[in-house]
Amino acid sequence: MSSYQLPIIDLRELDNPATQKHFYQKLRFIAREIGFFYLVGHAIPVEQREDLLVNMKRFFALPKTEKDKINMSHSRHFRGYTASTQENTRNQPDYREQIDIGEELPALALTEQDPIWWNLQGPNQWPETLPELKTAALAWQSAMRDIAVKLIRAFLVALELPENSFDQIIAEPAQHLLKLIHYPARDDQNEGGQGVGAHKDAGILTLLWQDNIGGLQVETDNGWVDVAPLENAFVVNIGEVFELATNGYLRANVHQVVRQKNSVSRYSIAYFITPSVFADEVPLLPLPHYLAQQALGPESDPLNPMFTNLGKNAIKGRLRSHLSVTRQFYPEEYEQIVKNSNIL
Repeated sequence: MSSYQLPIIDLRELDNPATQKHFYQKLRFIAREIGFFYLVGHAIPVEQREDLLVNMKRFFALPKTEKDKINMSHSRHFRGYTASTQENTRNQPDYREQIDIGEELPALALTEQDPIWWNLQGPNQWPETLPELKTAALAWQSAMRDIAVKLIRAFLVALELPENSFDQIIAEPAQHLLKLIHYPARDDQNEGGQGVGAHKDAGILTLLWQDNIGGLQVETDNGWVDVAPLENAFVVNIGEVFELATNGYLRANVHQVVRQKNSVSRYSIAYFITPSVFADEVPLLPLPHYLAQQALGPESDPLNPMFTNLGKNAIKGRLRSHLSVTRQFYPEEYEQIVKNSNIL
C-alpha cells in the first residue's frame, strides 16, 4: 500500500486578490479530479485543537459505566457516545468509539405526519464529570462551520455560480455533526475488523483532523492509497450532496480507516456540514454548459443509495449505522433494515 500526498489548498489564497483566481481554478480541478485535499492556512490555533484533544482523551479514558451515561441509545436524535463495534458501516462493525455532537438545539415537537428526519434536531448529551469537553467541542464546532461555509461558497464560485446558491440549505438553525473519535489500539483480543468501513459522506463537506498515526485510505482508480497525516492540516472531502447537486461533476469519494498494525491508539476529529433538516430537495445547480457536459450523473451504489430528498439522504446512514437507536426509537425502519439489509 503506497502513501499518497494529497494536493494542498491554502485558504489564505482565497482572501488575497493576487491569488484568488488561481485558488478557484485549483479548487475546481482538485474537487473534480480527486475529491480530497489538505487544507492549510485556516487560522485555527493549535492550542484550540489541543484543548479539545486533551478533553476527548480524558473522556475516552473514563470507565465504560461513566461513558455509557451519555450512550447514544438514550437519544432519538443520534447524539452521544457509541462504544467500539456498536456502529456499522456496510453491515460490518467499526472498531472505534466516538461521541456524536450536533448543534445545541431543543427537540422539535413532532407529530406522526412530520418527516422522520426532523428528529435529527435535538439536544446533545454531555458528561457531567467533564464540563470542559462541552466548552471545547462547541467552540471547535463553531470554528469548523465558519470554515466550511467559506469553502462551500468558494466551491460555488469555482463552478461559476453565485456564491449564495447553497445559502438556503445551510441556513440557520445550523445542521452539522462533530464526531470525536478514538480508534483503540490493536491487541491479541482485538486484532481484526475495520476502523470504519468504506463509505461516502452523506453531507456537503467534511473537515477532518487526524493525529500522526495514520489509517485513512482513499479509493482511487488504482485501488486504495494511504493518506499520510500532514501537520496542522485538515483533510477535506466532498459529500454526497455536492455530488447530487452537480449531477456528478463533483464526486463524493469512497474512503475508509484501517486499523494500524501497532499498539497505539488513534484519535481524529471529524466535522460534517449538512443541510438544514427543513430543506427539501437537493438543488440541481445550473452549471455552465462546458462543465455540465462533463457531469455524467451521480454514481450508483446498491448498498448506499443516494436520495435527492435532503432529509432522507441525511437520516439514511444514521438509521442503518446505529441499530440500537433505530431499534428503540424507529422500530418500523429497524424491521425494514433487518429485512432488506438496506434503508427506506
